[in-house]
Amino acid sequence: MTTPAPTPLHDDWTLRIDDVWRRAGDMAGDQLVAEIDALSAERPPDDGRALFERACARDAAGLEAAAEPLYRAALASGQLDPYRRTRAVIQLASTLRWLQRLEESEALLVDELSHHMQPGNDRPLHDEARAILALTYAAQGRGNEAAGLALAALAPRLSRYNRSMLACAKQLATEVWDDGQPARPAFQPLHEGGLVFRPYRPEDLPAFVQAARESAATVGRWLGFAHANYSAEEATAWFARTAQNLAAGTSYDLGIFEQDTGVFVGGCALNHFNSVHPLCNLGYWVRASRQGRGIALAAVRALSRFAFEQLEIQRVEIVVSIGNEASRAVAVKAGAHYEGVLRRRVRVRGEVQDAHMYSLVPSGTAEG
Repeated sequence: MTTPAPTPLHDDWTLRIDDVWRRAGDMAGDQLVAEIDALSAERPPDDGRALFERACARDAAGLEAAAEPLYRAALASGQLDPYRRTRAVIQLASTLRWLQRLEESEALLVDELSHHMQPGNDRPLHDEARAILALTYAAQGRGNEAAGLALAALAPRLSRYNRSMLACAKQLATEVWDDGQPARPAFQPLHEGGLVFRPYRPEDLPAFVQAARESAATVGRWLGFAHANYSAEEATAWFARTAQNLAAGTSYDLGIFEQDTGVFVGGCALNHFNSVHPLCNLGYWVRASRQGRGIALAAVRALSRFAFEQLEIQRVEIVVSIGNEASRAVAVKAGAHYEGVLRRRVRVRGEVQDAHMYSLVPSGTAEG
């Protein structure tokens, strides 16, 4: 019997699942489960990704006992990519910990971490798995091992004493699954073309709201946040998400500011980091009153250089909706390579659309 292929990462079904999760914070648990189950019913009953999403929904709704068999079925399907496989293990192990089945929780995580350490295997969410195992150790009353494992995950991120802290960690815990992978560097503001690219601060909120409102007719055609009634509450929630993402290293969402005046002129991001391959997405937008001044081009130069030189990314993608000629012109000016049209690649104001794909690689970094 042939194992079904994993669900593509960017097909229409996946985009609709992602949309449900974006709204999950405003849903009751039973509503979240119902919406995920309705979408999952479009897939075969043994589809690994659908089983995983159903498990996640029940987990989020506080239905840990109902989530457990779905996580197990998703893992048994053999269809999950390395990132989702590790997520399933972590979440199942956490569920088992809440159910006080601590030995089972430990065994799952130990097996997954041992798998990570095999030559040639991917290691997504390696520190996250170690952190959950540390919690399981703590729940078992094994305080030293819990502290050692947590310290081992922290050690590479310290500015000094990395090796001595790792040595101390190994004294506390017999096995710490040190993968030798350096942590992503702490972010420092970027500079390009008289502009500063930095994380958002609370004092930036009024200017961000004003920029979103004034850009409804331009940026708002392609990005849903830019509308005439954009609120301070929406901006506050966005700033909180960007701070969390930056701390986790999963997304670099930055404001663009004039270096001399400090005026907020737009936003840009590196996001959608591939958990297996060294690539990510690069996006940008410029407020209506500052468009046509080369700001987006400067953003591409600054962020692609950061991606290649500091994050060791080997491919940066710029995905542009069909019809967004202004953003397309920026990609062309940046020297990005045009790779064609991707069918049904992006969601714009609720509608799935085709998009142009451009790419930058280290040998073709966008330089002035």
